[in-house]
Amino acid sequence: MGFLFEVLDFPDGSRMTDLWNNTWADEAKGEEIASGHFIHLGDDQHVNVETDFLSSHLPFHVAGFGGVFPDGKPWMFIMQKAPADIAILLRGQEDPHWMLREAIDRAMEFNPDALVAEEMSWHHGDLVNIYEDEGVAASSVENWSVADLLRGLLAQCCRVDLTDIVSGFPDCAFPDTAHACEDDVFSDIFARWVAGLQ
Repeated sequence: MGFLFEVLDFPDGSRMTDLWNNTWADEAKGEEIASGHFIHLGDDQHVNVETDFLSSHLPFHVAGFGGVFPDGKPWMFIMQKAPADIAILLRGQEDPHWMLREAIDRAMEFNPDALVAEEMSWHHGDLVNIYEDEGVAASSVENWSVADLLRGLLAQCCRVDLTDIVSGFPDCAFPDTAHACEDDVFSDIFARWVAGLQ
């Protein structure tokens, strides 16, 4: 099922219809923090349009996915990351994730019909622990960047086991299957998922 699907507790019949990956996300330069925001969109809004618009206003945007609930109402989940030292300098150790929350709040001002329904906040070690809880040895991912850890959780939403994602990292998700390889485990998985929608 996947970690994100479980923690977000989607109603039966919800569908994932879109995903996106910001391949231009800045490389990590030290410890980073991350967040995920589950957003309910307005009734007549389209996930792909709103995610393009909102993510264009998010300087810390990494990746995300979206879809529709059983009643047809759209939703999205946006993942961000930022340097921990800058966040702590601006806000202090008590709430370094404020920086990412404020970025979402500013972007959401452009869409008054959207609502942040849930927020998740992580440090690098928290994300490694998620992988460990999902059956992956912590030693296999402890050197991954925060962005790659987030992308791995998104790739898991594409019906690929997290252990397979880790074993294919960084080059190829499907080494035993003929495919148009993207030379990147996440791009391989995302491309196959998108192709399955067509």
